[in-house]
Parts: sequence; C-alpha cells; structure tokens
Amino acid sequence: MSSAMYNKMWHQTQEALNSLLDKESQNITQPHRSQVFIFQTLATFYIKYVQIFRNLENAYDQIVHPQKRILIRKVLDGVMGRILELKNEMVNLELTEFHYFDDVLQDLKLAPEQLDIPIPKYFLKEKLEIIKGREKILAQILADSGLDMSQMKYPLKSIPLEEAIKLIQIAERARQGRLRAIFMKQIFLREYRAKQARLLGEKGADVGAAALHIQKVWRGFCQSKKTERERQEEMIFLGMVSVLAHGMCICFSSRRLTP
Repeated sequence: MSSAMYNKMWHQTQEALNSLLDKESQNITQPHRSQVFIFQTLATFYIKYVQIFRNLENAYDQIVHPQKRILIRKVLDGVMGRILELKNEMVNLELTEFHYFDDVLQDLKLAPEQLDIPIPKYFLKEKLEIIKGREKILAQILADSGLDMSQMKYPLKSIPLEEAIKLIQIAERARQGRLRAIFMKQIFLREYRAKQARLLGEKGADVGAAALHIQKVWRGFCQSKKTERERQEEMIFLGMVSVLAHGMCICFSSRRLTP
C-alpha cells in the first residue's frame, strides 16, 4: 500500500482513539452498576484499544516520515500502557487472568484472531544487535556444554482428523453453553426483579427483608476480608511476599479505612 493509505489509516485510528477516550471519560462520571456490567465495559474498551494498537503499529512500521513516526510512537506507547491498565483492572475484578470475550466479539462483529496482540516490529529492530549478541553467547554456552540446538530435532505429534473435529466440537459446544447460560441468567434476573417489584408494590417495605439483606452484605464483606487476610498469610508462608511488604499493605489499608 502507498504512504497515502497508511496516512489515512493513521488519521482514522486517531479519530477512533479520540472517540474512545471521550467514551471513557463519560463512563467515569456515570455510577457503577453490577460486576457483569463493569466487566463488559472494560472488555469492550480493551478490545477496541487492541484494534487501535494493531493499526497504529502497522502505520508506524510503514510510515517513513520522521516527525510522524515520533508522534505515532508516543501515541503507540500510551495505547500499550492503557491496554496493560485495562488488563490489570479485569484481573482484579474477576481474580483470573483468563477472560471470555465471546459476547463482546460478537457484538463488535470481530473474529477471535483480531484479539491477538502482536509483538511490535520496532522492538526487534531497535534491539537487533543486543538480540544477536545474546544469541551468540547462548550458542557459545551450548557449544561448550556439548549441546547443539541446530542439530536437535523436536518430534511433532499429529492428531487424527476425527480427534481434531471432536475437539473443535467440544469447544464450540462450550461456547454456546456459556452464551446460553448468560442468556438464561438475564431472563431469570428480569423475572426476579419483576416479581420483587410486584411484591413490594403489594406489601410495601419489609423491615425483615431489609435487615436480612444488610446481614448478607455485611457477612460477605467480612468473609472477603477474611479471605484476603488468609491469602496474604499463605503468600507469606510460601515466600512469595515478604513480611515487610505485608506490613506496609496493612498500614496502608488501615489508613484508608480510618476517617
């Protein structure tokens, strides 16, 4: 493609980035809803930032204008930082590093391959000499120890066609099952809210139900604190967190809780 095409791609990506930043600023001012809604919002922003990153990385690799490359590089670094922030927020929200974006990808009409984050080409170009030096040192160490990686052959295990089809079918059924579970959950919650609204409209405010709800929330809060404390103790026992760092975290959390 010509330079005009990549310039057009850059301008379109910049417009998409500005629009996404406006949506993020509007979302901050809005009150937070359920955990599912928050995750859907974070996942949508994450996927859109990944698309912007892919386009910017492609434009930065093909555009030769020095001033434009400097500007695109700054924006590209900022987008990569924002992707890491969104990933960290999703991990803290769901307490797992693996997320399912099936429904979001379906809404955005994107393929799963478009969610892959490629390694920027300038990472390799800018550190090519360092990488070659490391490869030479590693090859020398392997040669001195009697291991030659160039002569080693790794066997490739192939699976039959029937087994591959079976694995694909299992994955597809699991995806459809997750979508159906989400759909049925939404129907159940809608019916439950309608039923509760009818009951409240007929009976009025129920003091016992309100007290029970407060007890549930308080017990959940206490249990979460207890679980977090046990997790920190386990991390200290395994040696993954030092006692000093744990004490600093406790002091910081106590300062936040005290008015």
